[in-house]
Amino acid sequence: MSLLLGSWHYSDGAGVSYALQKMYEAVRVPHEKYEFAAEQQVGFGCIYTYNTPESVFENTPVFLKNKQLLFTGQGRIDNRDRLAARLGIKINDQYADGALILEAYIKWGKDCVRQLRGDWSFAVFDYSTQELFIARDPMSYTAIYYYQCDSGFYFSSSIKSLLKLPVYNKQLNEIHFVRYLTVSDIDQIKHDTYFKGIFSIPNAHTLTVKNKKINLHKYWRPEDTQLRIYKNKQDYAEELLELFTGAVQARLRSYQSVAATLSGGLDSSTVSYVAAELLKSGNKRLTTLSHVPLFTTELLNDREKQNRVLDETFFIRETAKASGNIHPVLLNSSGYSIINGMRDAIEIFDSPAHAAANAFWFLNICKTARQEGFSTLLSGEGGNGNISFAAIDYLLPLKWKRFVRHPYRFLKTQIAKPLALKYLNSLYDKKTNTTASFEKYAFEIFAQPHLLEKYKIVDNIQNNSKKRFHYIPDVKERKEQFIDIYQTRSIVGTAAGQYFGFEMRDPTTDVDVTEYFFSIPNEVFFDEHYNNRMLVKRMMKGKLPDTVLFEKRRGLQTADIVYRAKSQADEITDTLNSIKQSAAADHYINVSSLITAWQQYLQMPHVEPFGMECLLKALHFALFIQQNFD
Repeated sequence: MSLLLGSWHYSDGAGVSYALQKMYEAVRVPHEKYEFAAEQQVGFGCIYTYNTPESVFENTPVFLKNKQLLFTGQGRIDNRDRLAARLGIKINDQYADGALILEAYIKWGKDCVRQLRGDWSFAVFDYSTQELFIARDPMSYTAIYYYQCDSGFYFSSSIKSLLKLPVYNKQLNEIHFVRYLTVSDIDQIKHDTYFKGIFSIPNAHTLTVKNKKINLHKYWRPEDTQLRIYKNKQDYAEELLELFTGAVQARLRSYQSVAATLSGGLDSSTVSYVAAELLKSGNKRLTTLSHVPLFTTELLNDREKQNRVLDETFFIRETAKASGNIHPVLLNSSGYSIINGMRDAIEIFDSPAHAAANAFWFLNICKTARQEGFSTLLSGEGGNGNISFAAIDYLLPLKWKRFVRHPYRFLKTQIAKPLALKYLNSLYDKKTNTTASFEKYAFEIFAQPHLLEKYKIVDNIQNNSKKRFHYIPDVKERKEQFIDIYQTRSIVGTAAGQYFGFEMRDPTTDVDVTEYFFSIPNEVFFDEHYNNRMLVKRMMKGKLPDTVLFEKRRGLQTADIVYRAKSQADEITDTLNSIKQSAAADHYINVSSLITAWQQYLQMPHVEPFGMECLLKALHFALFIQQNFD
């Protein structure tokens, strides 16, 4: 993925080129070339990483003197032919996608964002109106960060460019840090970052700067999509499969070879299977990269084996066998420690990761993709928000046939459950003593007491949890939640792709697929026996094996994290002792309690994975403070 950057000096243009050079030097990512253009007080740059065959012909930034526009853009446009026809231009294999974006802007102005399909971002400065316009696509692995001060406005696809600006003084955005550490008030996080004064443009938004005033505008609202009603549920599955296949096909247009992540679950298995089928026509085989446990013997006797899948190797191999065109690569990350994964994550993401215990294996997959020369890595990360959506059982239509077949389930799910959610939440809290459990959780995350008090963490966590159990009158509310969740995940994937020099692509977040998903009624995701996630199962019936499609247990990522951590005890202990010397880290994280908990865990014969994950997350957040603010 190519990176954009730009600088607008409000007073004069003397330092524009210098600022662009500093922003470029800060990124240090694998790339083919770097181009920049400056005119008067504004300058744009583009760091090229070729992502499609046409990208080698990209030629931005560019200044159009006759139109008084400075433009830079990057990405992959999936509706190239349709877009060119609407623009009235002819294109060939040497016509770059950046040029298509520019032509679209010239024809439709800011409304061009509604015409573009794919993964893209661009910026335009209009000298006639003295206005800066920046846009990013609705749902993909792209990012744009920005910073404004008295001297000017700066933006980049990488936050590293802004952190190294001479005009920026690095400071922690404390409330953002605390919210992610404690998973409280997450719904208040819109476009903040961990650094004060630096923000990100959210998915499906444009940003305009004029007279030093910043305006964000959301241009894509899939929740406004009208429902479609078919008599046969299979019709939805067949139409969506056609759309989804097209989304995968578009993401196979790559500069070099394509690989995919494969966990063994529904989403990644569907992406991998469809991609492998499409590659057959070109006599190409799909390589999939998977994380699997290292301590397999120990997991055989794990207490959680009854309700979770602790090793998904069987399901990975079943998908590969069913396809016949998948080469599965299983990675147990034996030579990559938890601590090294955490330190690398901070360097790559410029932030701590909520799922800190997963950092080592995710980055090991990324490193492997880079070493094997893949320029595209497919994922199914957004699948829970469309193709494998669980939907809401109590919103199902009240049908006599369903009552006759499953009277107990009908009364429990469609009568008792919505009544309890509507009217009995307080009784539920009292019965389960949720307040005490949330207080316990608040202290398990090892935040300093003064932070818990300052930001009312226990109350916020409890209130947020209540929202999980409140009555939802319209399934669209649940669908919209997945759109918000993907915002954070896409930023992580973008930073990883930039760092390693490949492009992550997710067909499950394709615009057309997502809009279709919003048009599907709630009941389509169920069968007549209350089994859910049925949409993807109908889509892939006869393709993916039933052992994958109808496995009811959920996988447990990093199932062997307790055994890994204990096997790396010396390294973790040394890291904790190092953090203990950091006054900055100890201001936010109760390091003494963290060390005590770790020593107790080392003596315990059995530790719940969640407890170890909480400890490692706190350690990761403390490392972030130590590495950035000591």
